[in-house]
Amino acid sequence: MAALAAGGAVASAEWGLAEPAFGLIRPPGHHASPDDFWGFCYFNNMAVALQKLKREGKINKAFVLDFDLHYGDGTVNCLGDRGFVSIFNPSSLSRDDYLKSVKQVLDRFEGEVIAVSAGFDNHEEDWGGLLRTADYREMGKMTRDASEELGAGLFAILEGGYNHDVLGENVRAFLEGMEGI
Repeated sequence: MAALAAGGAVASAEWGLAEPAFGLIRPPGHHASPDDFWGFCYFNNMAVALQKLKREGKINKAFVLDFDLHYGDGTVNCLGDRGFVSIFNPSSLSRDDYLKSVKQVLDRFEGEVIAVSAGFDNHEEDWGGLLRTADYREMGKMTRDASEELGAGLFAILEGGYNHDVLGENVRAFLEGMEGI
């Protein structure tokens, strides 16, 4: 299953170069490092996808927005020193400051692809208790706007989200934002 999830991330990344794409995959990956794993993450799906795009010459520079509640330590361990990836893990106790920080970082990015580690566990009815469903729609819109302005690709892959009563709504809201709805 972990290998299939990594393959799903690669497919999402490749499709995302042509149009916004979302990989609804499990298990997640942002805690998997080159020689360690935890948090249900066996392969770093994001790192596998971006390194494949880079190796094939499809991108020179990528940006990873990891809005999961938990810091994406594995992604940083896999890609942080590669030089072609910028990684942002937003953190704030205020919804407004959180969303502003995401917008500010997206406004500064220049590259060929925006990649999102989409974790929905910072929702007000999940572990983090901070974000509302509408905030995920707004982040989807922010990523779409940034990708359109740059002419960059856009893809996202599922990371966390543990309250199944709201997970689907949150994913749908993010997708609506990515699609401009």
